[in-house]
Amino acid sequence: MNLNPAIALSSAFIFSLLLSFSNLEVFYIVPIIFLIFLNLDNIFIILKKLIFLNFFILFLSVFFYFETNFMEALNLFLKVNMIILFNLLLFFSSNGFDIVKGFMILRFPKKFVSSLYFSVKLIFELNLELKNIRTSLKARNFKAKTDIFTYKTYGNIFGILFLKTITKSEQLKENFLLRGFKNEIFLSYSNEIKKFDFILIFILNFIFLLKVVL
Repeated sequence: MNLNPAIALSSAFIFSLLLSFSNLEVFYIVPIIFLIFLNLDNIFIILKKLIFLNFFILFLSVFFYFETNFMEALNLFLKVNMIILFNLLLFFSSNGFDIVKGFMILRFPKKFVSSLYFSVKLIFELNLELKNIRTSLKARNFKAKTDIFTYKTYGNIFGILFLKTITKSEQLKENFLLRGFKNEIFLSYSNEIKKFDFILIFILNFIFLLKVVL
């Protein structure tokens, strides 16, 4: 990550909270522009993810339009998109374990941090397993169709992943118990705050002053 994980988590919470409970203003674009600058090389991939998520956001906005009016629906659509884009830009380069370190730096309860670490670790392992399955299917020239064979193949994949989830969770539990695990994990991390962290903190504090104090 380009930012300190604790700063990223705090920024995500503050920005989402401020934007959710206030009117949409132009200056909310400033932190997004700053993060776009930090992720300029991957901006098209991030926007592609945002467009994919917009199918759900658009449906929600249309439903809200029938319940209220066009301006309220548009306001909701823009706010949700800005919050999601802000978070995508913050955590795009994160591997998941950075978020765990962020909660650890912020002194969250040890059990919470440990549970989060195990969840991220399991997701990481299953993601690798899914990639291996996809590679195996491509090697066998598998092509998805609307037939029984395709449905059975997908059913077997979900079944394998389900069994892998149970097996790996049990293995993870046994490994940590053998190592004397007592509700706390120890990860090496750097709590250094760099110039980009200071810039983002300054921008969000400025917005906070404009909306809450002034």
